[in-house]
Amino acid sequence: MKTVKIIAGLVFLIMCGNVLNVSLNSGMGHGVGFDTFLAGARDPWQTFINNDLVMGLVLTMSWVIFRERGGRVLNTVAWVWMAAWWGNIVIAAYVLRAAYQADSDWSRFFLGRHAPGATAPAPMRLPALMRALCGLGAAAAAVYLALGLRQSGGALVPVLGYALGFLPVILSLALLALPRRAA
Repeated sequence: MKTVKIIAGLVFLIMCGNVLNVSLNSGMGHGVGFDTFLAGARDPWQTFINNDLVMGLVLTMSWVIFRERGGRVLNTVAWVWMAAWWGNIVIAAYVLRAAYQADSDWSRFFLGRHAPGATAPAPMRLPALMRALCGLGAAAAAVYLALGLRQSGGALVPVLGYALGFLPVILSLALLALPRRAA
């Protein structure tokens, strides 16, 4: 399990570096990469690579959906939507989360609450300061989304890129800021 944590952590850090590079050198003003992804469709090899990566994400998102089944639906929607848009940085974060929840039990890692003898993981309890920061992050992402939509001038690809890219970020941060109440 330690190796999984190390690999997922490295992937997460590398992808964070890539996001920072894109943000600094290209920006998000053209639809959070959506136009670049679509532009690659002209080349058969780029189409193959794009489809290969997307199918890997679909396979991984299927695992996430299975593993999260029985939990809060909004959490599953947030994980899958974020993975669909932001890719392997989200998958690496999910794998890290699953590895820590599993506590060195491989069946719990792969099956989550569905592993033999497993109980539902305790709801994550963030300190009030972290919840407040997540709420501020959700608000900041919403402002960034609104500014990006305004800057796009209504062009379809950037509008879709901003909306599909930042709505799950807002949802995820809001879910962290406003955890599920006990029944």
